[in-house]
Amino acid sequence: MWAVGGGKGGTGKSLVAASLGIHLAQMGRRVILVDGDLGAPNLHTILGMDPPPLALSDFIKRRFDSIETVVFETGVERLSLISGARNSLDIESLKHFQKTRLLRVLLGLPADVVLLDLGAGTSLNVLDLFSLADRALLVILPEPTSVENCYRFLKAAFLRRLYHLGRTLGHQPIIDLVMEHRDQSDDGRPYEIIEEIARVDSCVAATLASHVDTFLPHLVINQVRSHEDERLGESMEWISGRFIRIPVRFAGAIPYDPTLVQCVKSRRAYLSEYPRTRTAEMLRAVAESFSSPRTGPHSATGLRSPERDAYSALDLRPGAMQDEVLSAYLRLRRTLRSDSPALASLDCEAERQATVAAIEEAYRSLSRNLTVPSPVRRRPVRSSVPLL
Repeated sequence: MWAVGGGKGGTGKSLVAASLGIHLAQMGRRVILVDGDLGAPNLHTILGMDPPPLALSDFIKRRFDSIETVVFETGVERLSLISGARNSLDIESLKHFQKTRLLRVLLGLPADVVLLDLGAGTSLNVLDLFSLADRALLVILPEPTSVENCYRFLKAAFLRRLYHLGRTLGHQPIIDLVMEHRDQSDDGRPYEIIEEIARVDSCVAATLASHVDTFLPHLVINQVRSHEDERLGESMEWISGRFIRIPVRFAGAIPYDPTLVQCVKSRRAYLSEYPRTRTAEMLRAVAESFSSPRTGPHSATGLRSPERDAYSALDLRPGAMQDEVLSAYLRLRRTLRSDSPALASLDCEAERQATVAAIEEAYRSLSRNLTVPSPVRRRPVRSSVPLL
């Protein structure tokens, strides 16, 4: 089960979900799209369909015993749709037993991929489906409010995953710590829960860590209009892993295209109508990145040394070439500017400054050993990026 979500409405996640489903179906997979926005479902409109006569809410209310009753063809071969709710306001919030039943039947659907398009925000419905999915994709806009909501959503989803693990293990201290962190300000770091558990029970902490390590959401920046917008995803990947300690994987940036709006207005599926545009190309690239086998982030292993630590500070493998060192250094300088869009809303100035100092020292160390060219003298690269 795969899920597409986002902390803010209007980011285009439904379009990305529909495009992902179309591409996977065109590649030969049998896909069932599920409109998980029980309050305001609109996936059928993006696919160019009339509202289906039956919806997910009918199954949740037990009007039918089989969920396959509400599965409808979309007109795209191998792609089907389960619509959300039909004029049903009271179904927006699911009870625990309804959620458990829904997850069980979704996992049993006859499809290669069950793809959920979730609603906006951080309701328990959304967080549970996102955090329990085998693969999860966050769609955001290159705007400070969207970045802020993305980080908030990641923290909430991570906490929810820990909560479910605590219930599965029957470990009340985990649940208590999750509830405590949930009520804290946005400055909290959910991974600290595992560190607190480790002080009293290292075995349980190791079990938690092994489970949460599989939580690796992918990130898409939608409606990009500039190179800075395109770079935001890589910067957020680094910031989230280093400062929030929740790893994410940047899956790609999708260019802004006004034709998308016209497709929605005319009820046509964009990827089917305009398959050769740059935006369509990037939508397919995101689909490929999201569906490819997952690999863990690179980490330096073995004995520590000053040189190895310098490579690690720049997120490089030991033995990286001179041009790789310079490129990594300049990339991190951009990422760690005090006005960096990727740092929106994060209260981490002391940590940012300490990291900047470590990066500068690492670059100086490797420059001495590798004779790395000075970024100031290298004309093709603009190196006057302020750090403080």
